[in-house]
Amino acid sequence: MSHTTAKAPVRPRARRLGAATVLGALLSALLAGCGGGEDVDYFGAIALNPQTRAASIVANHQSQGEANSAALNLCTGSCSVVLTFGNGMCGALARSTLGTVGYASNSSKSQAEANAMSQCRSSGGSGCEVLLSMCNG
Repeated sequence: MSHTTAKAPVRPRARRLGAATVLGALLSALLAGCGGGEDVDYFGAIALNPQTRAASIVANHQSQGEANSAALNLCTGSCSVVLTFGNGMCGALARSTLGTVGYASNSSKSQAEANAMSQCRSSGGSGCEVLLSMCNG
């Protein structure tokens, strides 16, 4: 994951959530072994501060409300949830050197990233690059 030198850097927090991802996978495996857990759903969210362009992303939460709250807690300043993504889906956020953003979801991480880049460019951004991306499941 690369970073730009824009005024208000996006603060990705995905790496700090690695333990939650591993714990979620272990829990799913344990539930499946007990005859349950086949219908486990995961939720993710991207939060964005429209003034500073600070952002955060989370995945693998047990409810959309939990995912939204976690993304908002990790985002700096006055943020709002701009994208939610469900089971088997990925979310991505791209930003240009001047702060234009694009975000998208897709079942493929690479396609979510490509769609976020496209949205960034179509909103007038130049030098867009993917700053955040994560998948549920």
